Amino acid sequence: VYGAASLAAESGEEPGVLRRQVTSPNGTTAAALAVLMGEDRLTNLLTQAVEAARLRSVELGR
Repeated sequence: VYGAASLAAESGEEPGVLRRQVTSPNGTTAAALAVLMGEDRLTNLLTQAVEAARLRSVELGR
C-alpha cells in the first residue's frame, strides 16, 4: 500500500489510470476488482464503514 501511495503521489496520475496500467486484462487482479467495484460495492461498503465509525464516535462522545 505504501508503494502504491508513493507512486500515486509522485506520478501525478489519477489512481484509476495507474491501476489500469498495472492490471493485466483478464488477470487475477482484474477479476477481483470486477467483484469489488461492480455495482458500486466497494464504494457502498466504504461509505457504510465511515458512517458506522462516525456514529460510534458520536456515541463515545456522550
